[in-house]
Amino acid sequence: MSSNKIWIAGQGFDIDAKVVRWDEGPGYNGMLKYCINPNKPCPGGGVLPYSEKVVNNSPNRLSRRPALRRYGDNPPVEAVQATVRQFIVHHDGCASAAMCFNVLHNERGLSCHFLMDNDGTIYQTVDIALMAYHAGGFNTHSVGIEICNRGDAKRDLQYYSKRGQKRETTTVRIHGHIYQCFRFTPAQEEAMEALAVAITRALPNCPLEYPQDTPGHQAWGVIPNAAQFAGFLGHYHTTRNKWDPGPYDFKRLCEKSRGSLCFPMFVKPPERAGDRPLVPDDSESLDIATRELYKLNELRAEGGYFPLGAYGGEHESRLWHGGVHLPGKQLQPLYAPFPGRLLAVRMGPPTPVGSVNFVLLRHDMTVGTGSIRFFSLYMHLADELSEGGDGERPAWLELKPWQDGAQAGKVVLLNEHVEAGSVIGRYGLAGPAGYRQAQVHFEIFATDEVIDIVQQDTDLLREQWQIIDGSLGGRFSKNKQVIDLVDTQPRDGKLSRRELLDFFRGSSERLLTRNMAVLSLSEWSGTAEGWHKELLRAPEFEGLSKADLAALIDEQVTPTLWWNDQVAKHAELPRDGLVFHYHPLSFVRFINAKLLQAKALDKDGIGAFDEADASEPPPGVTDDIGDESGASFVNEAELKGEIIRTDIPLEELVKGFPE
Repeated sequence: MSSNKIWIAGQGFDIDAKVVRWDEGPGYNGMLKYCINPNKPCPGGGVLPYSEKVVNNSPNRLSRRPALRRYGDNPPVEAVQATVRQFIVHHDGCASAAMCFNVLHNERGLSCHFLMDNDGTIYQTVDIALMAYHAGGFNTHSVGIEICNRGDAKRDLQYYSKRGQKRETTTVRIHGHIYQCFRFTPAQEEAMEALAVAITRALPNCPLEYPQDTPGHQAWGVIPNAAQFAGFLGHYHTTRNKWDPGPYDFKRLCEKSRGSLCFPMFVKPPERAGDRPLVPDDSESLDIATRELYKLNELRAEGGYFPLGAYGGEHESRLWHGGVHLPGKQLQPLYAPFPGRLLAVRMGPPTPVGSVNFVLLRHDMTVGTGSIRFFSLYMHLADELSEGGDGERPAWLELKPWQDGAQAGKVVLLNEHVEAGSVIGRYGLAGPAGYRQAQVHFEIFATDEVIDIVQQDTDLLREQWQIIDGSLGGRFSKNKQVIDLVDTQPRDGKLSRRELLDFFRGSSERLLTRNMAVLSLSEWSGTAEGWHKELLRAPEFEGLSKADLAALIDEQVTPTLWWNDQVAKHAELPRDGLVFHYHPLSFVRFINAKLLQAKALDKDGIGAFDEADASEPPPGVTDDIGDESGASFVNEAELKGEIIRTDIPLEELVKGFPE
């Protein structure tokens, strides 16, 4: 008996794989406080583990997560989702999942949320709401899986052949030591890919990311600040005393499961239906493709530049503009350039400035040794509540949370996984009268400056990004360096549409704006009253009467505002809208360039070493079968529950795991 779901706080989440729940199959209930079909008699009336070496000599093979104890035995799913941010992979050193369960549950008083057998069958032995004992020091905020694999092939090369099974071997270097080890089976690889996708969809704080020591290169040892890492990692990433899960390819798992990195739109029509504007796999082609997107904005858009954009028809200003406008064909699809979470959607009929429909995504990525979080915004989208048309439409239209909340003009808050390359919207019509066209406003911003985090790896090529502090002038640029680039005809401190068009279409100095990161207020934040006060003080609008200015704000500003307290709280954004804006096309190229640079340096992966150089684990290092006491599975503080405050309210928990 099995289901196609994984379970969190008693709620099932879909998975495209065979999963046997703890109560659906005999002998796999890790939550029971007594031995189940043990190989040896269990003391204490059959409830204690039978090994005398164990650190956990009690009937409890797991416990409540400390941050969730205030909820008793029934924590809300949202609180569990906020708490869990890691998925830790082990290999068990056993011949089967049944043997692994016996070793963990009966012999050593331990547990793991998932066990995976040789054929890829997944056994969920513990509800994810509970804290299993599988990775000491990391159990409070992690989920674990034991994949059936003997591990060290040097120890017994004939281990599988003696059992009528076949496993290939390979080499890997972990903590600087070379191992010859058994590979995982194709069925296990396929099941792990399905589980990874299901976990990421069900746990919004556990992205499809892996530990890296340089951008795009899997780390093969303990990573800095491992406790703060969010994503998928091995036991050896957390401690030098373990080498499991051996030759597991986390990079392949994440890159295959999270979709295809791509540009947000095609410059030229695709050759076939279903094609994606994929990022090229070499730096030269990446640069060529990005230049075509620059041209799309700088030569074909009627304004909408970065970091300043023509605004309001005849009434231009020095207003910060956080993204770029990219013209296209009405109902042309748009694609998520990176994997992420769909946080907010608004759909509805046109306004005086055309479409103000948008999609907001959050992206959590590991690039090198640093983890970054940034957001991408797609504004001026077609109204999916009324538009039909041929071709692929966004998958989020089928989501129940969207369907339950969909209402014209309403911002619907969501938290759904989005694969890179998935359709997230379609081109709508936007622009004031006389300038309206099919276009999208594409924007990337972050609450922190993320470029330095990406560029901390000194062995990779570095790029010069210019950080501009635009916070002092409110919504208007008072940065002389930026203003002087554009203000030429005449040089009067004001910026006209003609000056902006001439600059971005003809001046070579426009290249200086491509690598700018501007700390400024989002144009989508604030109130109509606040905008009115700021525009009254702007010289560009001094010729307008109060009535005309109020009409301009009603028509061109108020319909676009969506960054309110409710959205900010949900998306974990500052309420005032002050964030770092990056030239979005340059940012997409920059991140992908770093990944390509690392790919060229990646010569240290699975199978890269001679089997003759491999040897058995050094003293003090073992895999899971070798840790007879279970000291690497659970530490004393976790057994005593001496972790974290338990008085954290739900509204704080849903913002992320507290330290």
